Amino acid sequence: MAVGRPGVAAWSFAAAAVCAFLAHEPLLILLGQRGPCARRERQDDAVRWFAAFATVSAALGAVAFVLMTPIARLAVVVPIAFALILAGLIFAHHERTTIGEAVSAMTLASVAIPLAVASGASMTTAVTCAAAFGSGFVTATICVHAVIAHARCPPGTRPRATAILMTLALLSILVSLRSRGLVASVAPWAAAPSAPRSRRCRPRHVSCGSSDGRWWRRPPRRALS
Repeated sequence: MAVGRPGVAAWSFAAAAVCAFLAHEPLLILLGQRGPCARRERQDDAVRWFAAFATVSAALGAVAFVLMTPIARLAVVVPIAFALILAGLIFAHHERTTIGEAVSAMTLASVAIPLAVASGASMTTAVTCAAAFGSGFVTATICVHAVIAHARCPPGTRPRATAILMTLALLSILVSLRSRGLVASVAPWAAAPSAPRSRRCRPRHVSCGSSDGRWWRRPPRRALS
C-alpha cells in the first residue's frame, strides 16, 4: 500500500485479507489438524471465530471488489488461485509440509498484487512487491525445514542443499522475469539477502554423534564446560 495512494477499495481488501488469515487457524482446529484434544475442547470457539472472520472477510472483500478498477479486479484472481491450492492442501492434510507452507507463503505474498494495484500502483510494481515478498517467505520456509532436518539424529544433509538450490532457482526466476519486463530491476536485489541465509541453514548449538551404528545427540559445548 505504501507504493501508491490507497483508498477505500485498498483498505477494504487489506482488511478482508487480514480477516481471511485470522479465519485460517479456527478452520484448522475444526478440521482436526491441531489435534483431537484441541478440536474437542475448542470446537465451539473455533466455530464462532471462523464464522465471524469468514463473514467479515467476505463482506469486506465484496465491498473492495465493487470499488476496484477493472485491472485490480483481474489481479484478485492471483491470490484466489493460490488460496484454492492451499485449501486443497489443507483438506489433504499437507499444510504442514514444505510445499504446503511454501504455498501458504505465496498466498500471503500474492495479496500484494491486487492491493498495490487498488492503491494506484502499476502492475509491474505490484508483481515486483509480491515476487520479492514471496521469494523471501519461501526461502525462509525451506531454511526452517532444513534446520529441523539437520537437528535430527542422524542429521539430514539433503534439505540444506535443497534450500541453497531453491534460493538460487528463485533468484534465477526473478532475473528471468526482469529480462522480460514483468518485474522491476530491483526485484532480484530485493530477494538477494535471502541467499546468504540459505547457506546458514543449520543449528549452531545442536550436533549428533554415532557409535555402534546408533545415533545420539551431543550436548552443546557450553554444557560441557
